Amino acid sequence: MGAMAEDRRFSIWTILAPLGLIAVFVVAMLLVRGALEPQPSSAAETTVTVAEPTISVDASVPTFYSIRKGDTLSAIADRYGVTTDYIVRLNPNLNPMALAIHAKIRLR
Repeated sequence: MGAMAEDRRFSIWTILAPLGLIAVFVVAMLLVRGALEPQPSSAAETTVTVAEPTISVDASVPTFYSIRKGDTLSAIADRYGVTTDYIVRLNPNLNPMALAIHAKIRLR
């Protein structure tokens, strides 16, 4: 009976050892495959929603303003009680550093 128990243990290990080796090989392949695949950028995974602040503009502010010689965007914004960012948002093609005289910009 002792010889039979030894043969049985030996046959179990002859089956388990290759299965363990195959399991190690599969895990290693999955790790290598995961490392080689391109990882998505964190920007693609993250969605940020920003609510733009609303600015209430006084009704006395004209809808459009014609730029005069010597005007700066900040001076115009101060004169009408709005921010320069607000004016730039209303006028996306406006270059704040190169205002063209007689050009019309939207103020509300």
